[in-house]
Amino acid sequence: MTDLVLTGGTVVTMDAQRRMFAPGYVSIRNGIIEGTGPAGAAPAAAARTLDAAGKVVLPGFINTHTHLFQTLLKGPGDDRKLEEWFRNVVGPASSELTEEDCYHAALAGCMEAIRSGTTTVKDFMYAHPRPKLSDAVVRAMLDTGVRGVFVRGYIDHGEEYGVPPALIQPTDEVLADCERVARRYHGAAGRIHVRFGPCMIWSCSSDGLRATQRLADDLGVELTMHIAETPFSVENSLQRFGVGDLAFLERIGFLDSPTLAVHCVHLTARDLRILKARGVTVSHNPTSNMYLASGVAPVPQMLMAGIAVGLATDGPASNNNQNMIQALKFGALLHKVHTLDPTAITAEQALEMATIGAAKALGISGEVGSLEPGKRADVIVLNLRNVFASPLHHPVSSLVYAAVGSEVETVIIDGRVVMDDGRIQTADEPGALRDAQRAAEQLLERARIARPMERPWRPFAF
Repeated sequence: MTDLVLTGGTVVTMDAQRRMFAPGYVSIRNGIIEGTGPAGAAPAAAARTLDAAGKVVLPGFINTHTHLFQTLLKGPGDDRKLEEWFRNVVGPASSELTEEDCYHAALAGCMEAIRSGTTTVKDFMYAHPRPKLSDAVVRAMLDTGVRGVFVRGYIDHGEEYGVPPALIQPTDEVLADCERVARRYHGAAGRIHVRFGPCMIWSCSSDGLRATQRLADDLGVELTMHIAETPFSVENSLQRFGVGDLAFLERIGFLDSPTLAVHCVHLTARDLRILKARGVTVSHNPTSNMYLASGVAPVPQMLMAGIAVGLATDGPASNNNQNMIQALKFGALLHKVHTLDPTAITAEQALEMATIGAAKALGISGEVGSLEPGKRADVIVLNLRNVFASPLHHPVSSLVYAAVGSEVETVIIDGRVVMDDGRIQTADEPGALRDAQRAAEQLLERARIARPMERPWRPFAF
């Protein structure tokens, strides 16, 4: 028997034909989408039927890049360039992380993701001042029920650029733990994928990059790295290696393994050709790029070249939330104002980058990203009949340009209802928020970082 039928809502499938059924249905059996179509064709018998009349049914959003430990760092790094932000706030705080910190941060971050309709979270965990922090993050992913792409990131270089010594690991130690994490968690619960992630060019050695690529190839896992996020990143690579960071990665064979390049703000025309030729995919982080004044990634050019681009929030220390619905709006508007072209990124393209485009960028489009029979049942139900999004004329327009993030009512991951009528089912949300608040306050105290309210406010004189 069918386990669950969602019927009566506007079903936005994001399939190859971008079909919409209004009203439509989605049926689920054994964690798999069994069928979609007009509401009148829905199965007559099911263990549970959810009435979605007047609501919108979508594939769950896919966040292609975040740093869940930064859930504890919302605010202390405000109004700084990336290098100062890292040297004075994120680096020192990262150096003090404990397993308990990482678990509480990831638990709260995953619940925040679920609340805004995110079903897949790709977490880039590059801070390892002590062992087993990776395990704490993956445990939170498993406990909350999200689909997780966990990146065992690392830093093995860069003290001269302001990287705290506590975050710099010997390359051999990095590789051993990368292998341990991949062997233990890749495929866990059928929902966890593991990747390896050298953090950024100025925090990585060339020997480490080469060795990471070889290990990824041996184990059959994919790679992720921050690429050309700031002018400093590109200039550092030019000084050390004679070419920009993306060109250097191509030179040493790093891109021979499937790679997701994060940010890609400061690219040359040659870099765009490298992305296309090497099949490199891109994670676009518009809010973070604005917050840190990093620049504007040439996403319209990437899409025109046929490069897979997925949308992302980036970490809560540079956003400062995990709200993918907000990322949709910024992902469209940033490129309109930058190019002076209102068609540069449309609402439909923004939604594609958060669903099927994101799945392609992560190499999991055979599993998720659209509502199609045979795919895993990652489904969300939104009520856009609120004061922000109504009157409703087109669900995609209202979602991208008018919604605020509180519209998500039901979230289904792998066929399991993890949020039901606005109530998270997999964790104690109030308790998790209390734990995260306490951990955040203690982390800032240990790292000797002033809380934002303790910093002097220098008003403008009018």
